Amino acid sequence: MEIPAKQPHPVLASGNISRLCKISMMRDAMFLKSAYGRQAQHRRRLALARVDTLRNAASPILAAIVGTVILMCGAAGAGPDRANVMLVQDDWVRVPSSGGSSYSEPARHSGSQDSQVTEDHPQRGGDNAPVTIVEYSDFQCPYCRQTESSLRQVLNKYGDQVRLVYMDFPLSFHQHAMEAAMAARCAGEQGQFWAYHDALIGNPSGLSTPELKTTATQLGLDRVSFDACLDEHKYQSAVIADRTQGERVGASGTPYFIIGGHSMSGAQPLSAFESVIDEQLRSR
Repeated sequence: MEIPAKQPHPVLASGNISRLCKISMMRDAMFLKSAYGRQAQHRRRLALARVDTLRNAASPILAAIVGTVILMCGAAGAGPDRANVMLVQDDWVRVPSSGGSSYSEPARHSGSQDSQVTEDHPQRGGDNAPVTIVEYSDFQCPYCRQTESSLRQVLNKYGDQVRLVYMDFPLSFHQHAMEAAMAARCAGEQGQFWAYHDALIGNPSGLSTPELKTTATQLGLDRVSFDACLDEHKYQSAVIADRTQGERVGASGTPYFIIGGHSMSGAQPLSAFESVIDEQLRSR
C-alpha cells in the first residue's frame, strides 16, 4: 500500500522559511542598529565631553611645556648660530667712567635710576648717564649673544647719555652658565670683567672649566689668583643673588632688560632700545 508523502505546513515550506529568516535577520539588524546606535551616540557624546574637559584642564600645562621646549631649543641652537653673533671687539664704544678708565668695572653710587639694584656691578658708560639699561644675562644664552649687536649700536649712538649695567641670570638648564658667570667675576677682580665677558660671548663653545681658565691666560690674568677664585666658587652666592633679584623684578628668561620703569624680554633690535631711551631722555 502506497503511503502518500506528508505535506509540510505552508509556513514551513522551504521558500517561506528563507523569507522568514531574511525578515527576522532584518528585524534583528534594525533592533541592533537602533540599540547600539543610541549607545554609540551616547558614548560619542561622553567622549567629546571628556576631550573638552581634558583640553581645558591641560591648556596651561601645555603652554608651560611649550615655553620650556622653546627655551631649550634656543639653548640647543647656540652652537650652529654662534658664527652669526660673534662680537667684533672694535665696534664697542669705550666711554670713560667718572674715574677716567676705559672700562667702568663696579658701578658707583651715582644716584641715578636703578642705583640701589646695580651697585657694585660691571657697567659700560658713564656713572652719571641719564639713562641706565640693566641687563640680566646668561653666557650660554644664544639670544644674549644676539642682542650684543643691538647693545653695541646703542652705546655707539647715545655715548655718555646711556650706561649699561650687567647682572647675572644663569639659567638652570644651561650646564656651564653658572661657572661662566663666576669666572667673569673672578676676571673682574683683576679689572678685566668686560674683556673676559667679550671673550666668552665671542666663543660660546669655550665654557668648560679648562677653557674658562685658558681664556684667563689668553687675557693675561694672574692664573693663580683666577684659578683659586674659580675653584672655590667665590662668587656663587653673588651670582645667585643677582638671579634672585632678577626674578623679583620679573625676569624669567634671558636676556631681560630694565630701562627706567620699562622692561623688555628677549633679543631686541636697535629700534626697541631707541624707542624706550628716547622717551626716557625726553621726559628729563
